[in-house]
Amino acid sequence: MNVREKPLPAAPESKTLTLADDALGQVSTATDCATTPCPTAPDGELRIGPAGGHQWATRFKADLSGLPKGARVTSATLSLTRSDCAADCTAQQPGVYELSSAWTPAESGGALLDAAGTDDYVSGTPLPDLDLGPLVQSWTERGENQGFALTVPADEHGAAYRSLTASDANTRPRLTIRYLPPTTPGAVTDVVTVPGDSGLLATWNPPLDPGVAGELRYAVQVEKTDGTVVAEQETGTPRAVFTKLDNTVPYRVSVRVRNAVGEGPVSRSASAQGAAVRGGTALYRDIVQEYLAARGKILTGGDLSSPDAAADAPHGAVFAALLGAQEPNLVDNRQALADTGQSYAGASVEMTDVLVGKGATADQVVVRATVTQSMTLHGDGGDEPTKGSALKRYTFGLTGDTAVMDGEADDFDAGQTLSATAAAQSQVETTSATDPESPDDTSDDPGSIELGENGFPDETPPAPATKATVTALGARSVSGHGTANWAYNHTDIGWEYSQDCTNFVSKALYHGGGMKFRWGGRKTDGAWWQQYYLFGSVKNKSYTWSGADNLRRHFSGHRPSSRVSKTYNAQLGDIVFFKWKKERRYNHAAVVTSKVQGHLGLSQHGIKNHTTLDDVLARYRGTSNPIQRVLIIRPRSTK
Repeated sequence: MNVREKPLPAAPESKTLTLADDALGQVSTATDCATTPCPTAPDGELRIGPAGGHQWATRFKADLSGLPKGARVTSATLSLTRSDCAADCTAQQPGVYELSSAWTPAESGGALLDAAGTDDYVSGTPLPDLDLGPLVQSWTERGENQGFALTVPADEHGAAYRSLTASDANTRPRLTIRYLPPTTPGAVTDVVTVPGDSGLLATWNPPLDPGVAGELRYAVQVEKTDGTVVAEQETGTPRAVFTKLDNTVPYRVSVRVRNAVGEGPVSRSASAQGAAVRGGTALYRDIVQEYLAARGKILTGGDLSSPDAAADAPHGAVFAALLGAQEPNLVDNRQALADTGQSYAGASVEMTDVLVGKGATADQVVVRATVTQSMTLHGDGGDEPTKGSALKRYTFGLTGDTAVMDGEADDFDAGQTLSATAAAQSQVETTSATDPESPDDTSDDPGSIELGENGFPDETPPAPATKATVTALGARSVSGHGTANWAYNHTDIGWEYSQDCTNFVSKALYHGGGMKFRWGGRKTDGAWWQQYYLFGSVKNKSYTWSGADNLRRHFSGHRPSSRVSKTYNAQLGDIVFFKWKKERRYNHAAVVTSKVQGHLGLSQHGIKNHTTLDDVLARYRGTSNPIQRVLIIRPRSTK
């Protein structure tokens, strides 16, 4: 991937919103009181920790109506003034707990602890150094704000602070929020076109300044060099395919990005002109379709071999060698499932956004397409559909009038060039295998699912059930059903990274499951958050948000969770981690979104967006790098 040096954008003007008095609701309550009425703090005072024979917590709730919709919060600091000491006060380091449910001062202090749970946003950080920015941003993104509570353990020193009724207004609590007001977006960069036969592919980089916290849409137009628009479309991803163009005319592409505020400036590509391919575009499209269908026949066709599958296709000779090279893995995949009483059925393939064009040389043809493959995994317990869409590229070598399909690859970054700044943000940054801060293996994480010699879970399932069953989730801080529903319904959202699996899982936990942020250093395993930075133009993410092994370690030592030792005990919303034999750590994650007779259905950003655990294991079972370990983790609360 090419990298171009680009200057950083100028820092936009940020705004400050200071919340005080009635805009920052606050109340102290004795948490060792299980019933009402409970003791109240003295007038004008807030208490945190032990004082006056009781244990105290203070709840704050910010009124964010003054924060513009779409604002990007860059920081938020809470200022409190001590009332129990005048000078040289030791800064308190309270735990910060985001409330998961509503609480009112009419309820008990024990009810406040129940609403706050045990999942702290941060602890051990002095109040003046505490950044609540990600917490405030999460309230605006999820549309839910129950406030947060501050407390310390009973064996630590308590402290008293001025409240909103203090006579000196300068000593009252304040929440100072720094944010970028919503604006129209900046321009997209690096618009590149890849010409084809009667069409073109356009790619670009999102704007460095999106203008708002929210979705971006792109208005894409194909123009003649005189500016005449001949085709247009709107998309949410930085990629568009156009067909039915004239090979005798040069075209350029213009892209304008839109957000909730308005449109950004237009960006244009250089002009490009298509050229006819030998034999016509329909021929190569048909061959790819036949090839994909033949591959599906091997997986679903009992003892069908690649020569038989190729012989059934009108152009089978073109892809026979490529299909033959894949046959051992396909057959092993099929047989591995057969050994467990399962089989593939109903394979189908759909190709969309197809572009056929010349390759790097005159003797090469390239077919680019979005390929959606669907099939059903059949077993005694029922049928489980699997489905996945991917950007694919197929290459053909030409010798005279003879064509041979000689390659298949992902087309994720076709034609894309990145500025230095954009490139740094489009990679999954995680602790690497050589990073001294990271363990060299996964020996610190026992409890993985035991795989037998056949590469599948080595366990005896319980008595068969007639329908999908899910154990009740009980009290937990992360909604398993919410995580599963979000993951299942959002697999088509755009990929932010070339390896987007953990970013997708984190979004499901955050948006669907309601998992709370944990503040800390970006590289530390205890943190889990996303926040705007680079002048508020880029949403930064902790390593645990984007890297599979980092998220696995986050659950192992820093987040309440439990291990699922048998697949038939898994529940919807559990997170599945995979470690391959040749990898030093877990490097893939998915969400459990269905369960039939102990067989787990998964949703993910991967080769197949909707798949099953057995399907994933079978795919790699016969390769030189099979899946070696599977770990299933259930995020939960300890209360």
